[in-house]
Amino acid sequence: MRKKWEKNSLALALTVGLALSSLNLVSAAAEEEYNFALEQVVVTATKTEKKVKEVPAAVEVITKEEMDKKNIKRVDDALRSITGIYVRQSKGVMGNTDMIGMRGFGKQKQVLVMIDGQPINDGYNTGVNLANIPTDNIERIEVIKGSASALYGSNAMGGVINIITQDKARQESAVRLGIGGQGTGSQSFYTSGSSGNFDYFITAQKSSVDGYVINPNKPQDGDNGMKRELYNGKLVYHVDDKSKVSLYGGSNDFKYFYTGNKDHGETNEDNWGLNYENQLSDTSSLKVSYGEKKVDYWYVSSNKHTSNPSKTTQGEVQYNFQQGDKDLITVGYSRRAEKGDSFASNVDIGGKTETHSFYIQDEHKISNNTTVYLGGRYDDWRFYDGYTSSAGTTTRTPETKANSFNPKIGVVHQMNDKLTLRSSIGKAFRAPNIYELAKDWEDHSNNTIYKCNPNLKPEEATNYEIGFDYQADKTVLAQVNIFHSDVSDAVDQKTSKVAGTQVKQFINSGKSRINGFEIGLNKRFDHAWSSFANYTYTDAKVISSDVAPENEGHQISGVPRQLFKVGVNYEKDRWQAGLSGNYVSETNDPVKRGKSGYGYYGSYFTVDTKVSYKMTQDTTISLSVDNVFDREYYSYYLTPSRTVYLELAHKF
Repeated sequence: MRKKWEKNSLALALTVGLALSSLNLVSAAAEEEYNFALEQVVVTATKTEKKVKEVPAAVEVITKEEMDKKNIKRVDDALRSITGIYVRQSKGVMGNTDMIGMRGFGKQKQVLVMIDGQPINDGYNTGVNLANIPTDNIERIEVIKGSASALYGSNAMGGVINIITQDKARQESAVRLGIGGQGTGSQSFYTSGSSGNFDYFITAQKSSVDGYVINPNKPQDGDNGMKRELYNGKLVYHVDDKSKVSLYGGSNDFKYFYTGNKDHGETNEDNWGLNYENQLSDTSSLKVSYGEKKVDYWYVSSNKHTSNPSKTTQGEVQYNFQQGDKDLITVGYSRRAEKGDSFASNVDIGGKTETHSFYIQDEHKISNNTTVYLGGRYDDWRFYDGYTSSAGTTTRTPETKANSFNPKIGVVHQMNDKLTLRSSIGKAFRAPNIYELAKDWEDHSNNTIYKCNPNLKPEEATNYEIGFDYQADKTVLAQVNIFHSDVSDAVDQKTSKVAGTQVKQFINSGKSRINGFEIGLNKRFDHAWSSFANYTYTDAKVISSDVAPENEGHQISGVPRQLFKVGVNYEKDRWQAGLSGNYVSETNDPVKRGKSGYGYYGSYFTVDTKVSYKMTQDTTISLSVDNVFDREYYSYYLTPSRTVYLELAHKF
């Protein structure tokens, strides 16, 4: 019955999406006024300012205005409608974001996340919690799908997400107050303004959720709740019309708890960054940046306390210059340092990594309609100062080194005013993190030994992509991308038994092959109505595996074979409304495939909606409903039931 319901839901969603996209109800006046995001200027795809239609990568942009219209409470909510992105939220608004994957790379450590160009993947396991990023000061989010190691190095195997905050202030302040299901409460304050050459932005947010029972097999654990506080500020000094300095910083605190047992935990994140940009002349520019991020994560489970603190720093210098009439050259150097530890009741482990990187890119204009991007990046990486301390004895983990050169060539060709073609070939890599390299301890309660592996090699991939954007008129946009990747030396955890004891160790396990395509349709009906529908198919197959040979020939765990997203939006006078549907096929490994319940990742189709009414010019009230049809499914934990959220926002 469950599978039949899922098939019917998907069929209905596809039918509705195609119907919406095929309608042609727009007036001539709307045709003249409406534009899609192809004209949006982005900086992430090439590290230079280019329109979306001019870059050799599949790019989608989410603007502040779009975020205000949709049912978005956190950054990961904004990403859920993007073609090809899989956002795994295990506990809804209560929890952290487990993982964001794309292009067949189903692990968070394979997608690079940045704020204003500064990487924020942490230094211990390269994870990112997007729930700890305030949304009020975001100008736009740029999503680059596909390999980007030629410019960004490690972690950019599947793509890059760059969260760009505002740097031109409007003299305004805003307060948001919200209440909702599961005992949800939220309050936020945002203000921005200017004084002389300075622009400032300040955000503060508090939220709490009483929660719900996430594991029906253990109802005695009670509700799993949380409290979160976010503080963020940014100061921009405009030296003159051509240069500026910006300083930003933030402090985030997240606590979770259970009402029925003593398990609980807390994450404290502190980050700051300094950026300098100077348009030196009409043909050259300079960017210099430095940033730090500290994470102190600890938890208590079964009365055992574990702490995982980490620190990352990164500095970068980038210089752009025009060479003749046809070439724009980008060169840069960066240094990244990471330190991570794990302090448990019976063992301490940790280590450090350091990466020096050089990159170059030539944007060569062959003709008015054709541009070639040719570039590459060299990364020199090392792991050092690794250690394991237990029972008064410290063992040093051997130092290891690796280097990687990742070239990429991309071509953009504008066939005519309606059709733009693009293609690219590139290599990508991901250096192993401290968690994978240094984890070396014994769990006596579970009779398990975790072994470190300082001999891990970086994961590598060769990626191929072709795609096109076709804008039939100012009301219809179609986008198609076809991609293929060959992956080698994938890092996975191998389990074996030695004298009755489980031994777990990360190894370079084998090879995989990824084939897939994305189709996106956007349709504007008139001034009030618009819609979108997109579908992604990913055949991510394990070719060989030293970890689990039984998985060979099957879909990679954590990668949904199918994603489908559809939505319709309405905006007129004082009203705004949106309705969206999201289908995700299951992501279990082959042994668990077809199973459901606690610990599994089932397929689902959910519908969310939001309706807003502008009571006055400055006051808006909105009602949003997550999981409108109360769909029950598991994303390891039982996900939330239908949840209603009411919010009042006032600007002054």
